[in-house]
Amino acid sequence: MKRALLAFVATLGMFVPAAAQTWYYNVDQDTQITPATLDFDPTSQDLLCAALLEPGATPAGGVSVENLTLPAGCPSAPPVVVWGVDPDTGDTVYAALITVKFWGQKRSSNSRYGVDALVRVLKNNYALHVDASGDLDEADAQFLPPLTTPPVSGPVGGSGWYAWRSAQSLSIADPEVSDVQNHYWWNRTCRRLYNDNCWSAVFTWALPVRLVVHGGEKGSYQVTITPGLFEERSASTLSVSGGELTRPAVIPAPR
Repeated sequence: MKRALLAFVATLGMFVPAAAQTWYYNVDQDTQITPATLDFDPTSQDLLCAALLEPGATPAGGVSVENLTLPAGCPSAPPVVVWGVDPDTGDTVYAALITVKFWGQKRSSNSRYGVDALVRVLKNNYALHVDASGDLDEADAQFLPPLTTPPVSGPVGGSGWYAWRSAQSLSIADPEVSDVQNHYWWNRTCRRLYNDNCWSAVFTWALPVRLVVHGGEKGSYQVTITPGLFEERSASTLSVSGGELTRPAVIPAPR
């Protein structure tokens, strides 16, 4: 019995996953971040407040925040937070929306291949790669993982914020699911991906964003966000399919 168990464990260690539950997503026009570019424009009041609140600052003449009355509208303590603006609409933005269209096998309600199964696999085993560019070295622009359920329609507090880097992997929480459609096998995409009945759905996540003003900033700042691929961040649970051990996968749709 021990020998059989050891052989089974060894087999798992050398295992290369066979075809399993596989979901596809479109990486071109159907994967979007809105707004893709965020403007941050601190006001003179923001900059004044940040200068007065900057921890460790010792203004000339020994003046400190403790013996200075802060101007009306300043927070009582740092940080001074500036929310993004959508440059196309001028609307204040508290989060960027990330939208992805997925395709799955069989029906959307299927317990193994459907929408709920995909959500579980994404939350437990995947992260989304995101690139950022712009004024990353000049300003403390930040995001708050994980990708979460929209809407984010007001200021977001709390800890756990990260400064943008040129590349990062974002953990995933529950999406908003919309436009769920079941298709028959003769649908062109179903035939191409599965040669079986299939479904499609749009997943939308929100990623809270902000700029922290420390007091030395000048002018306005801009960050552009570009979505990448879903990356497996931990080994998915193996399951049995057709007598073989298989691993669920979320991969780009073939062109």
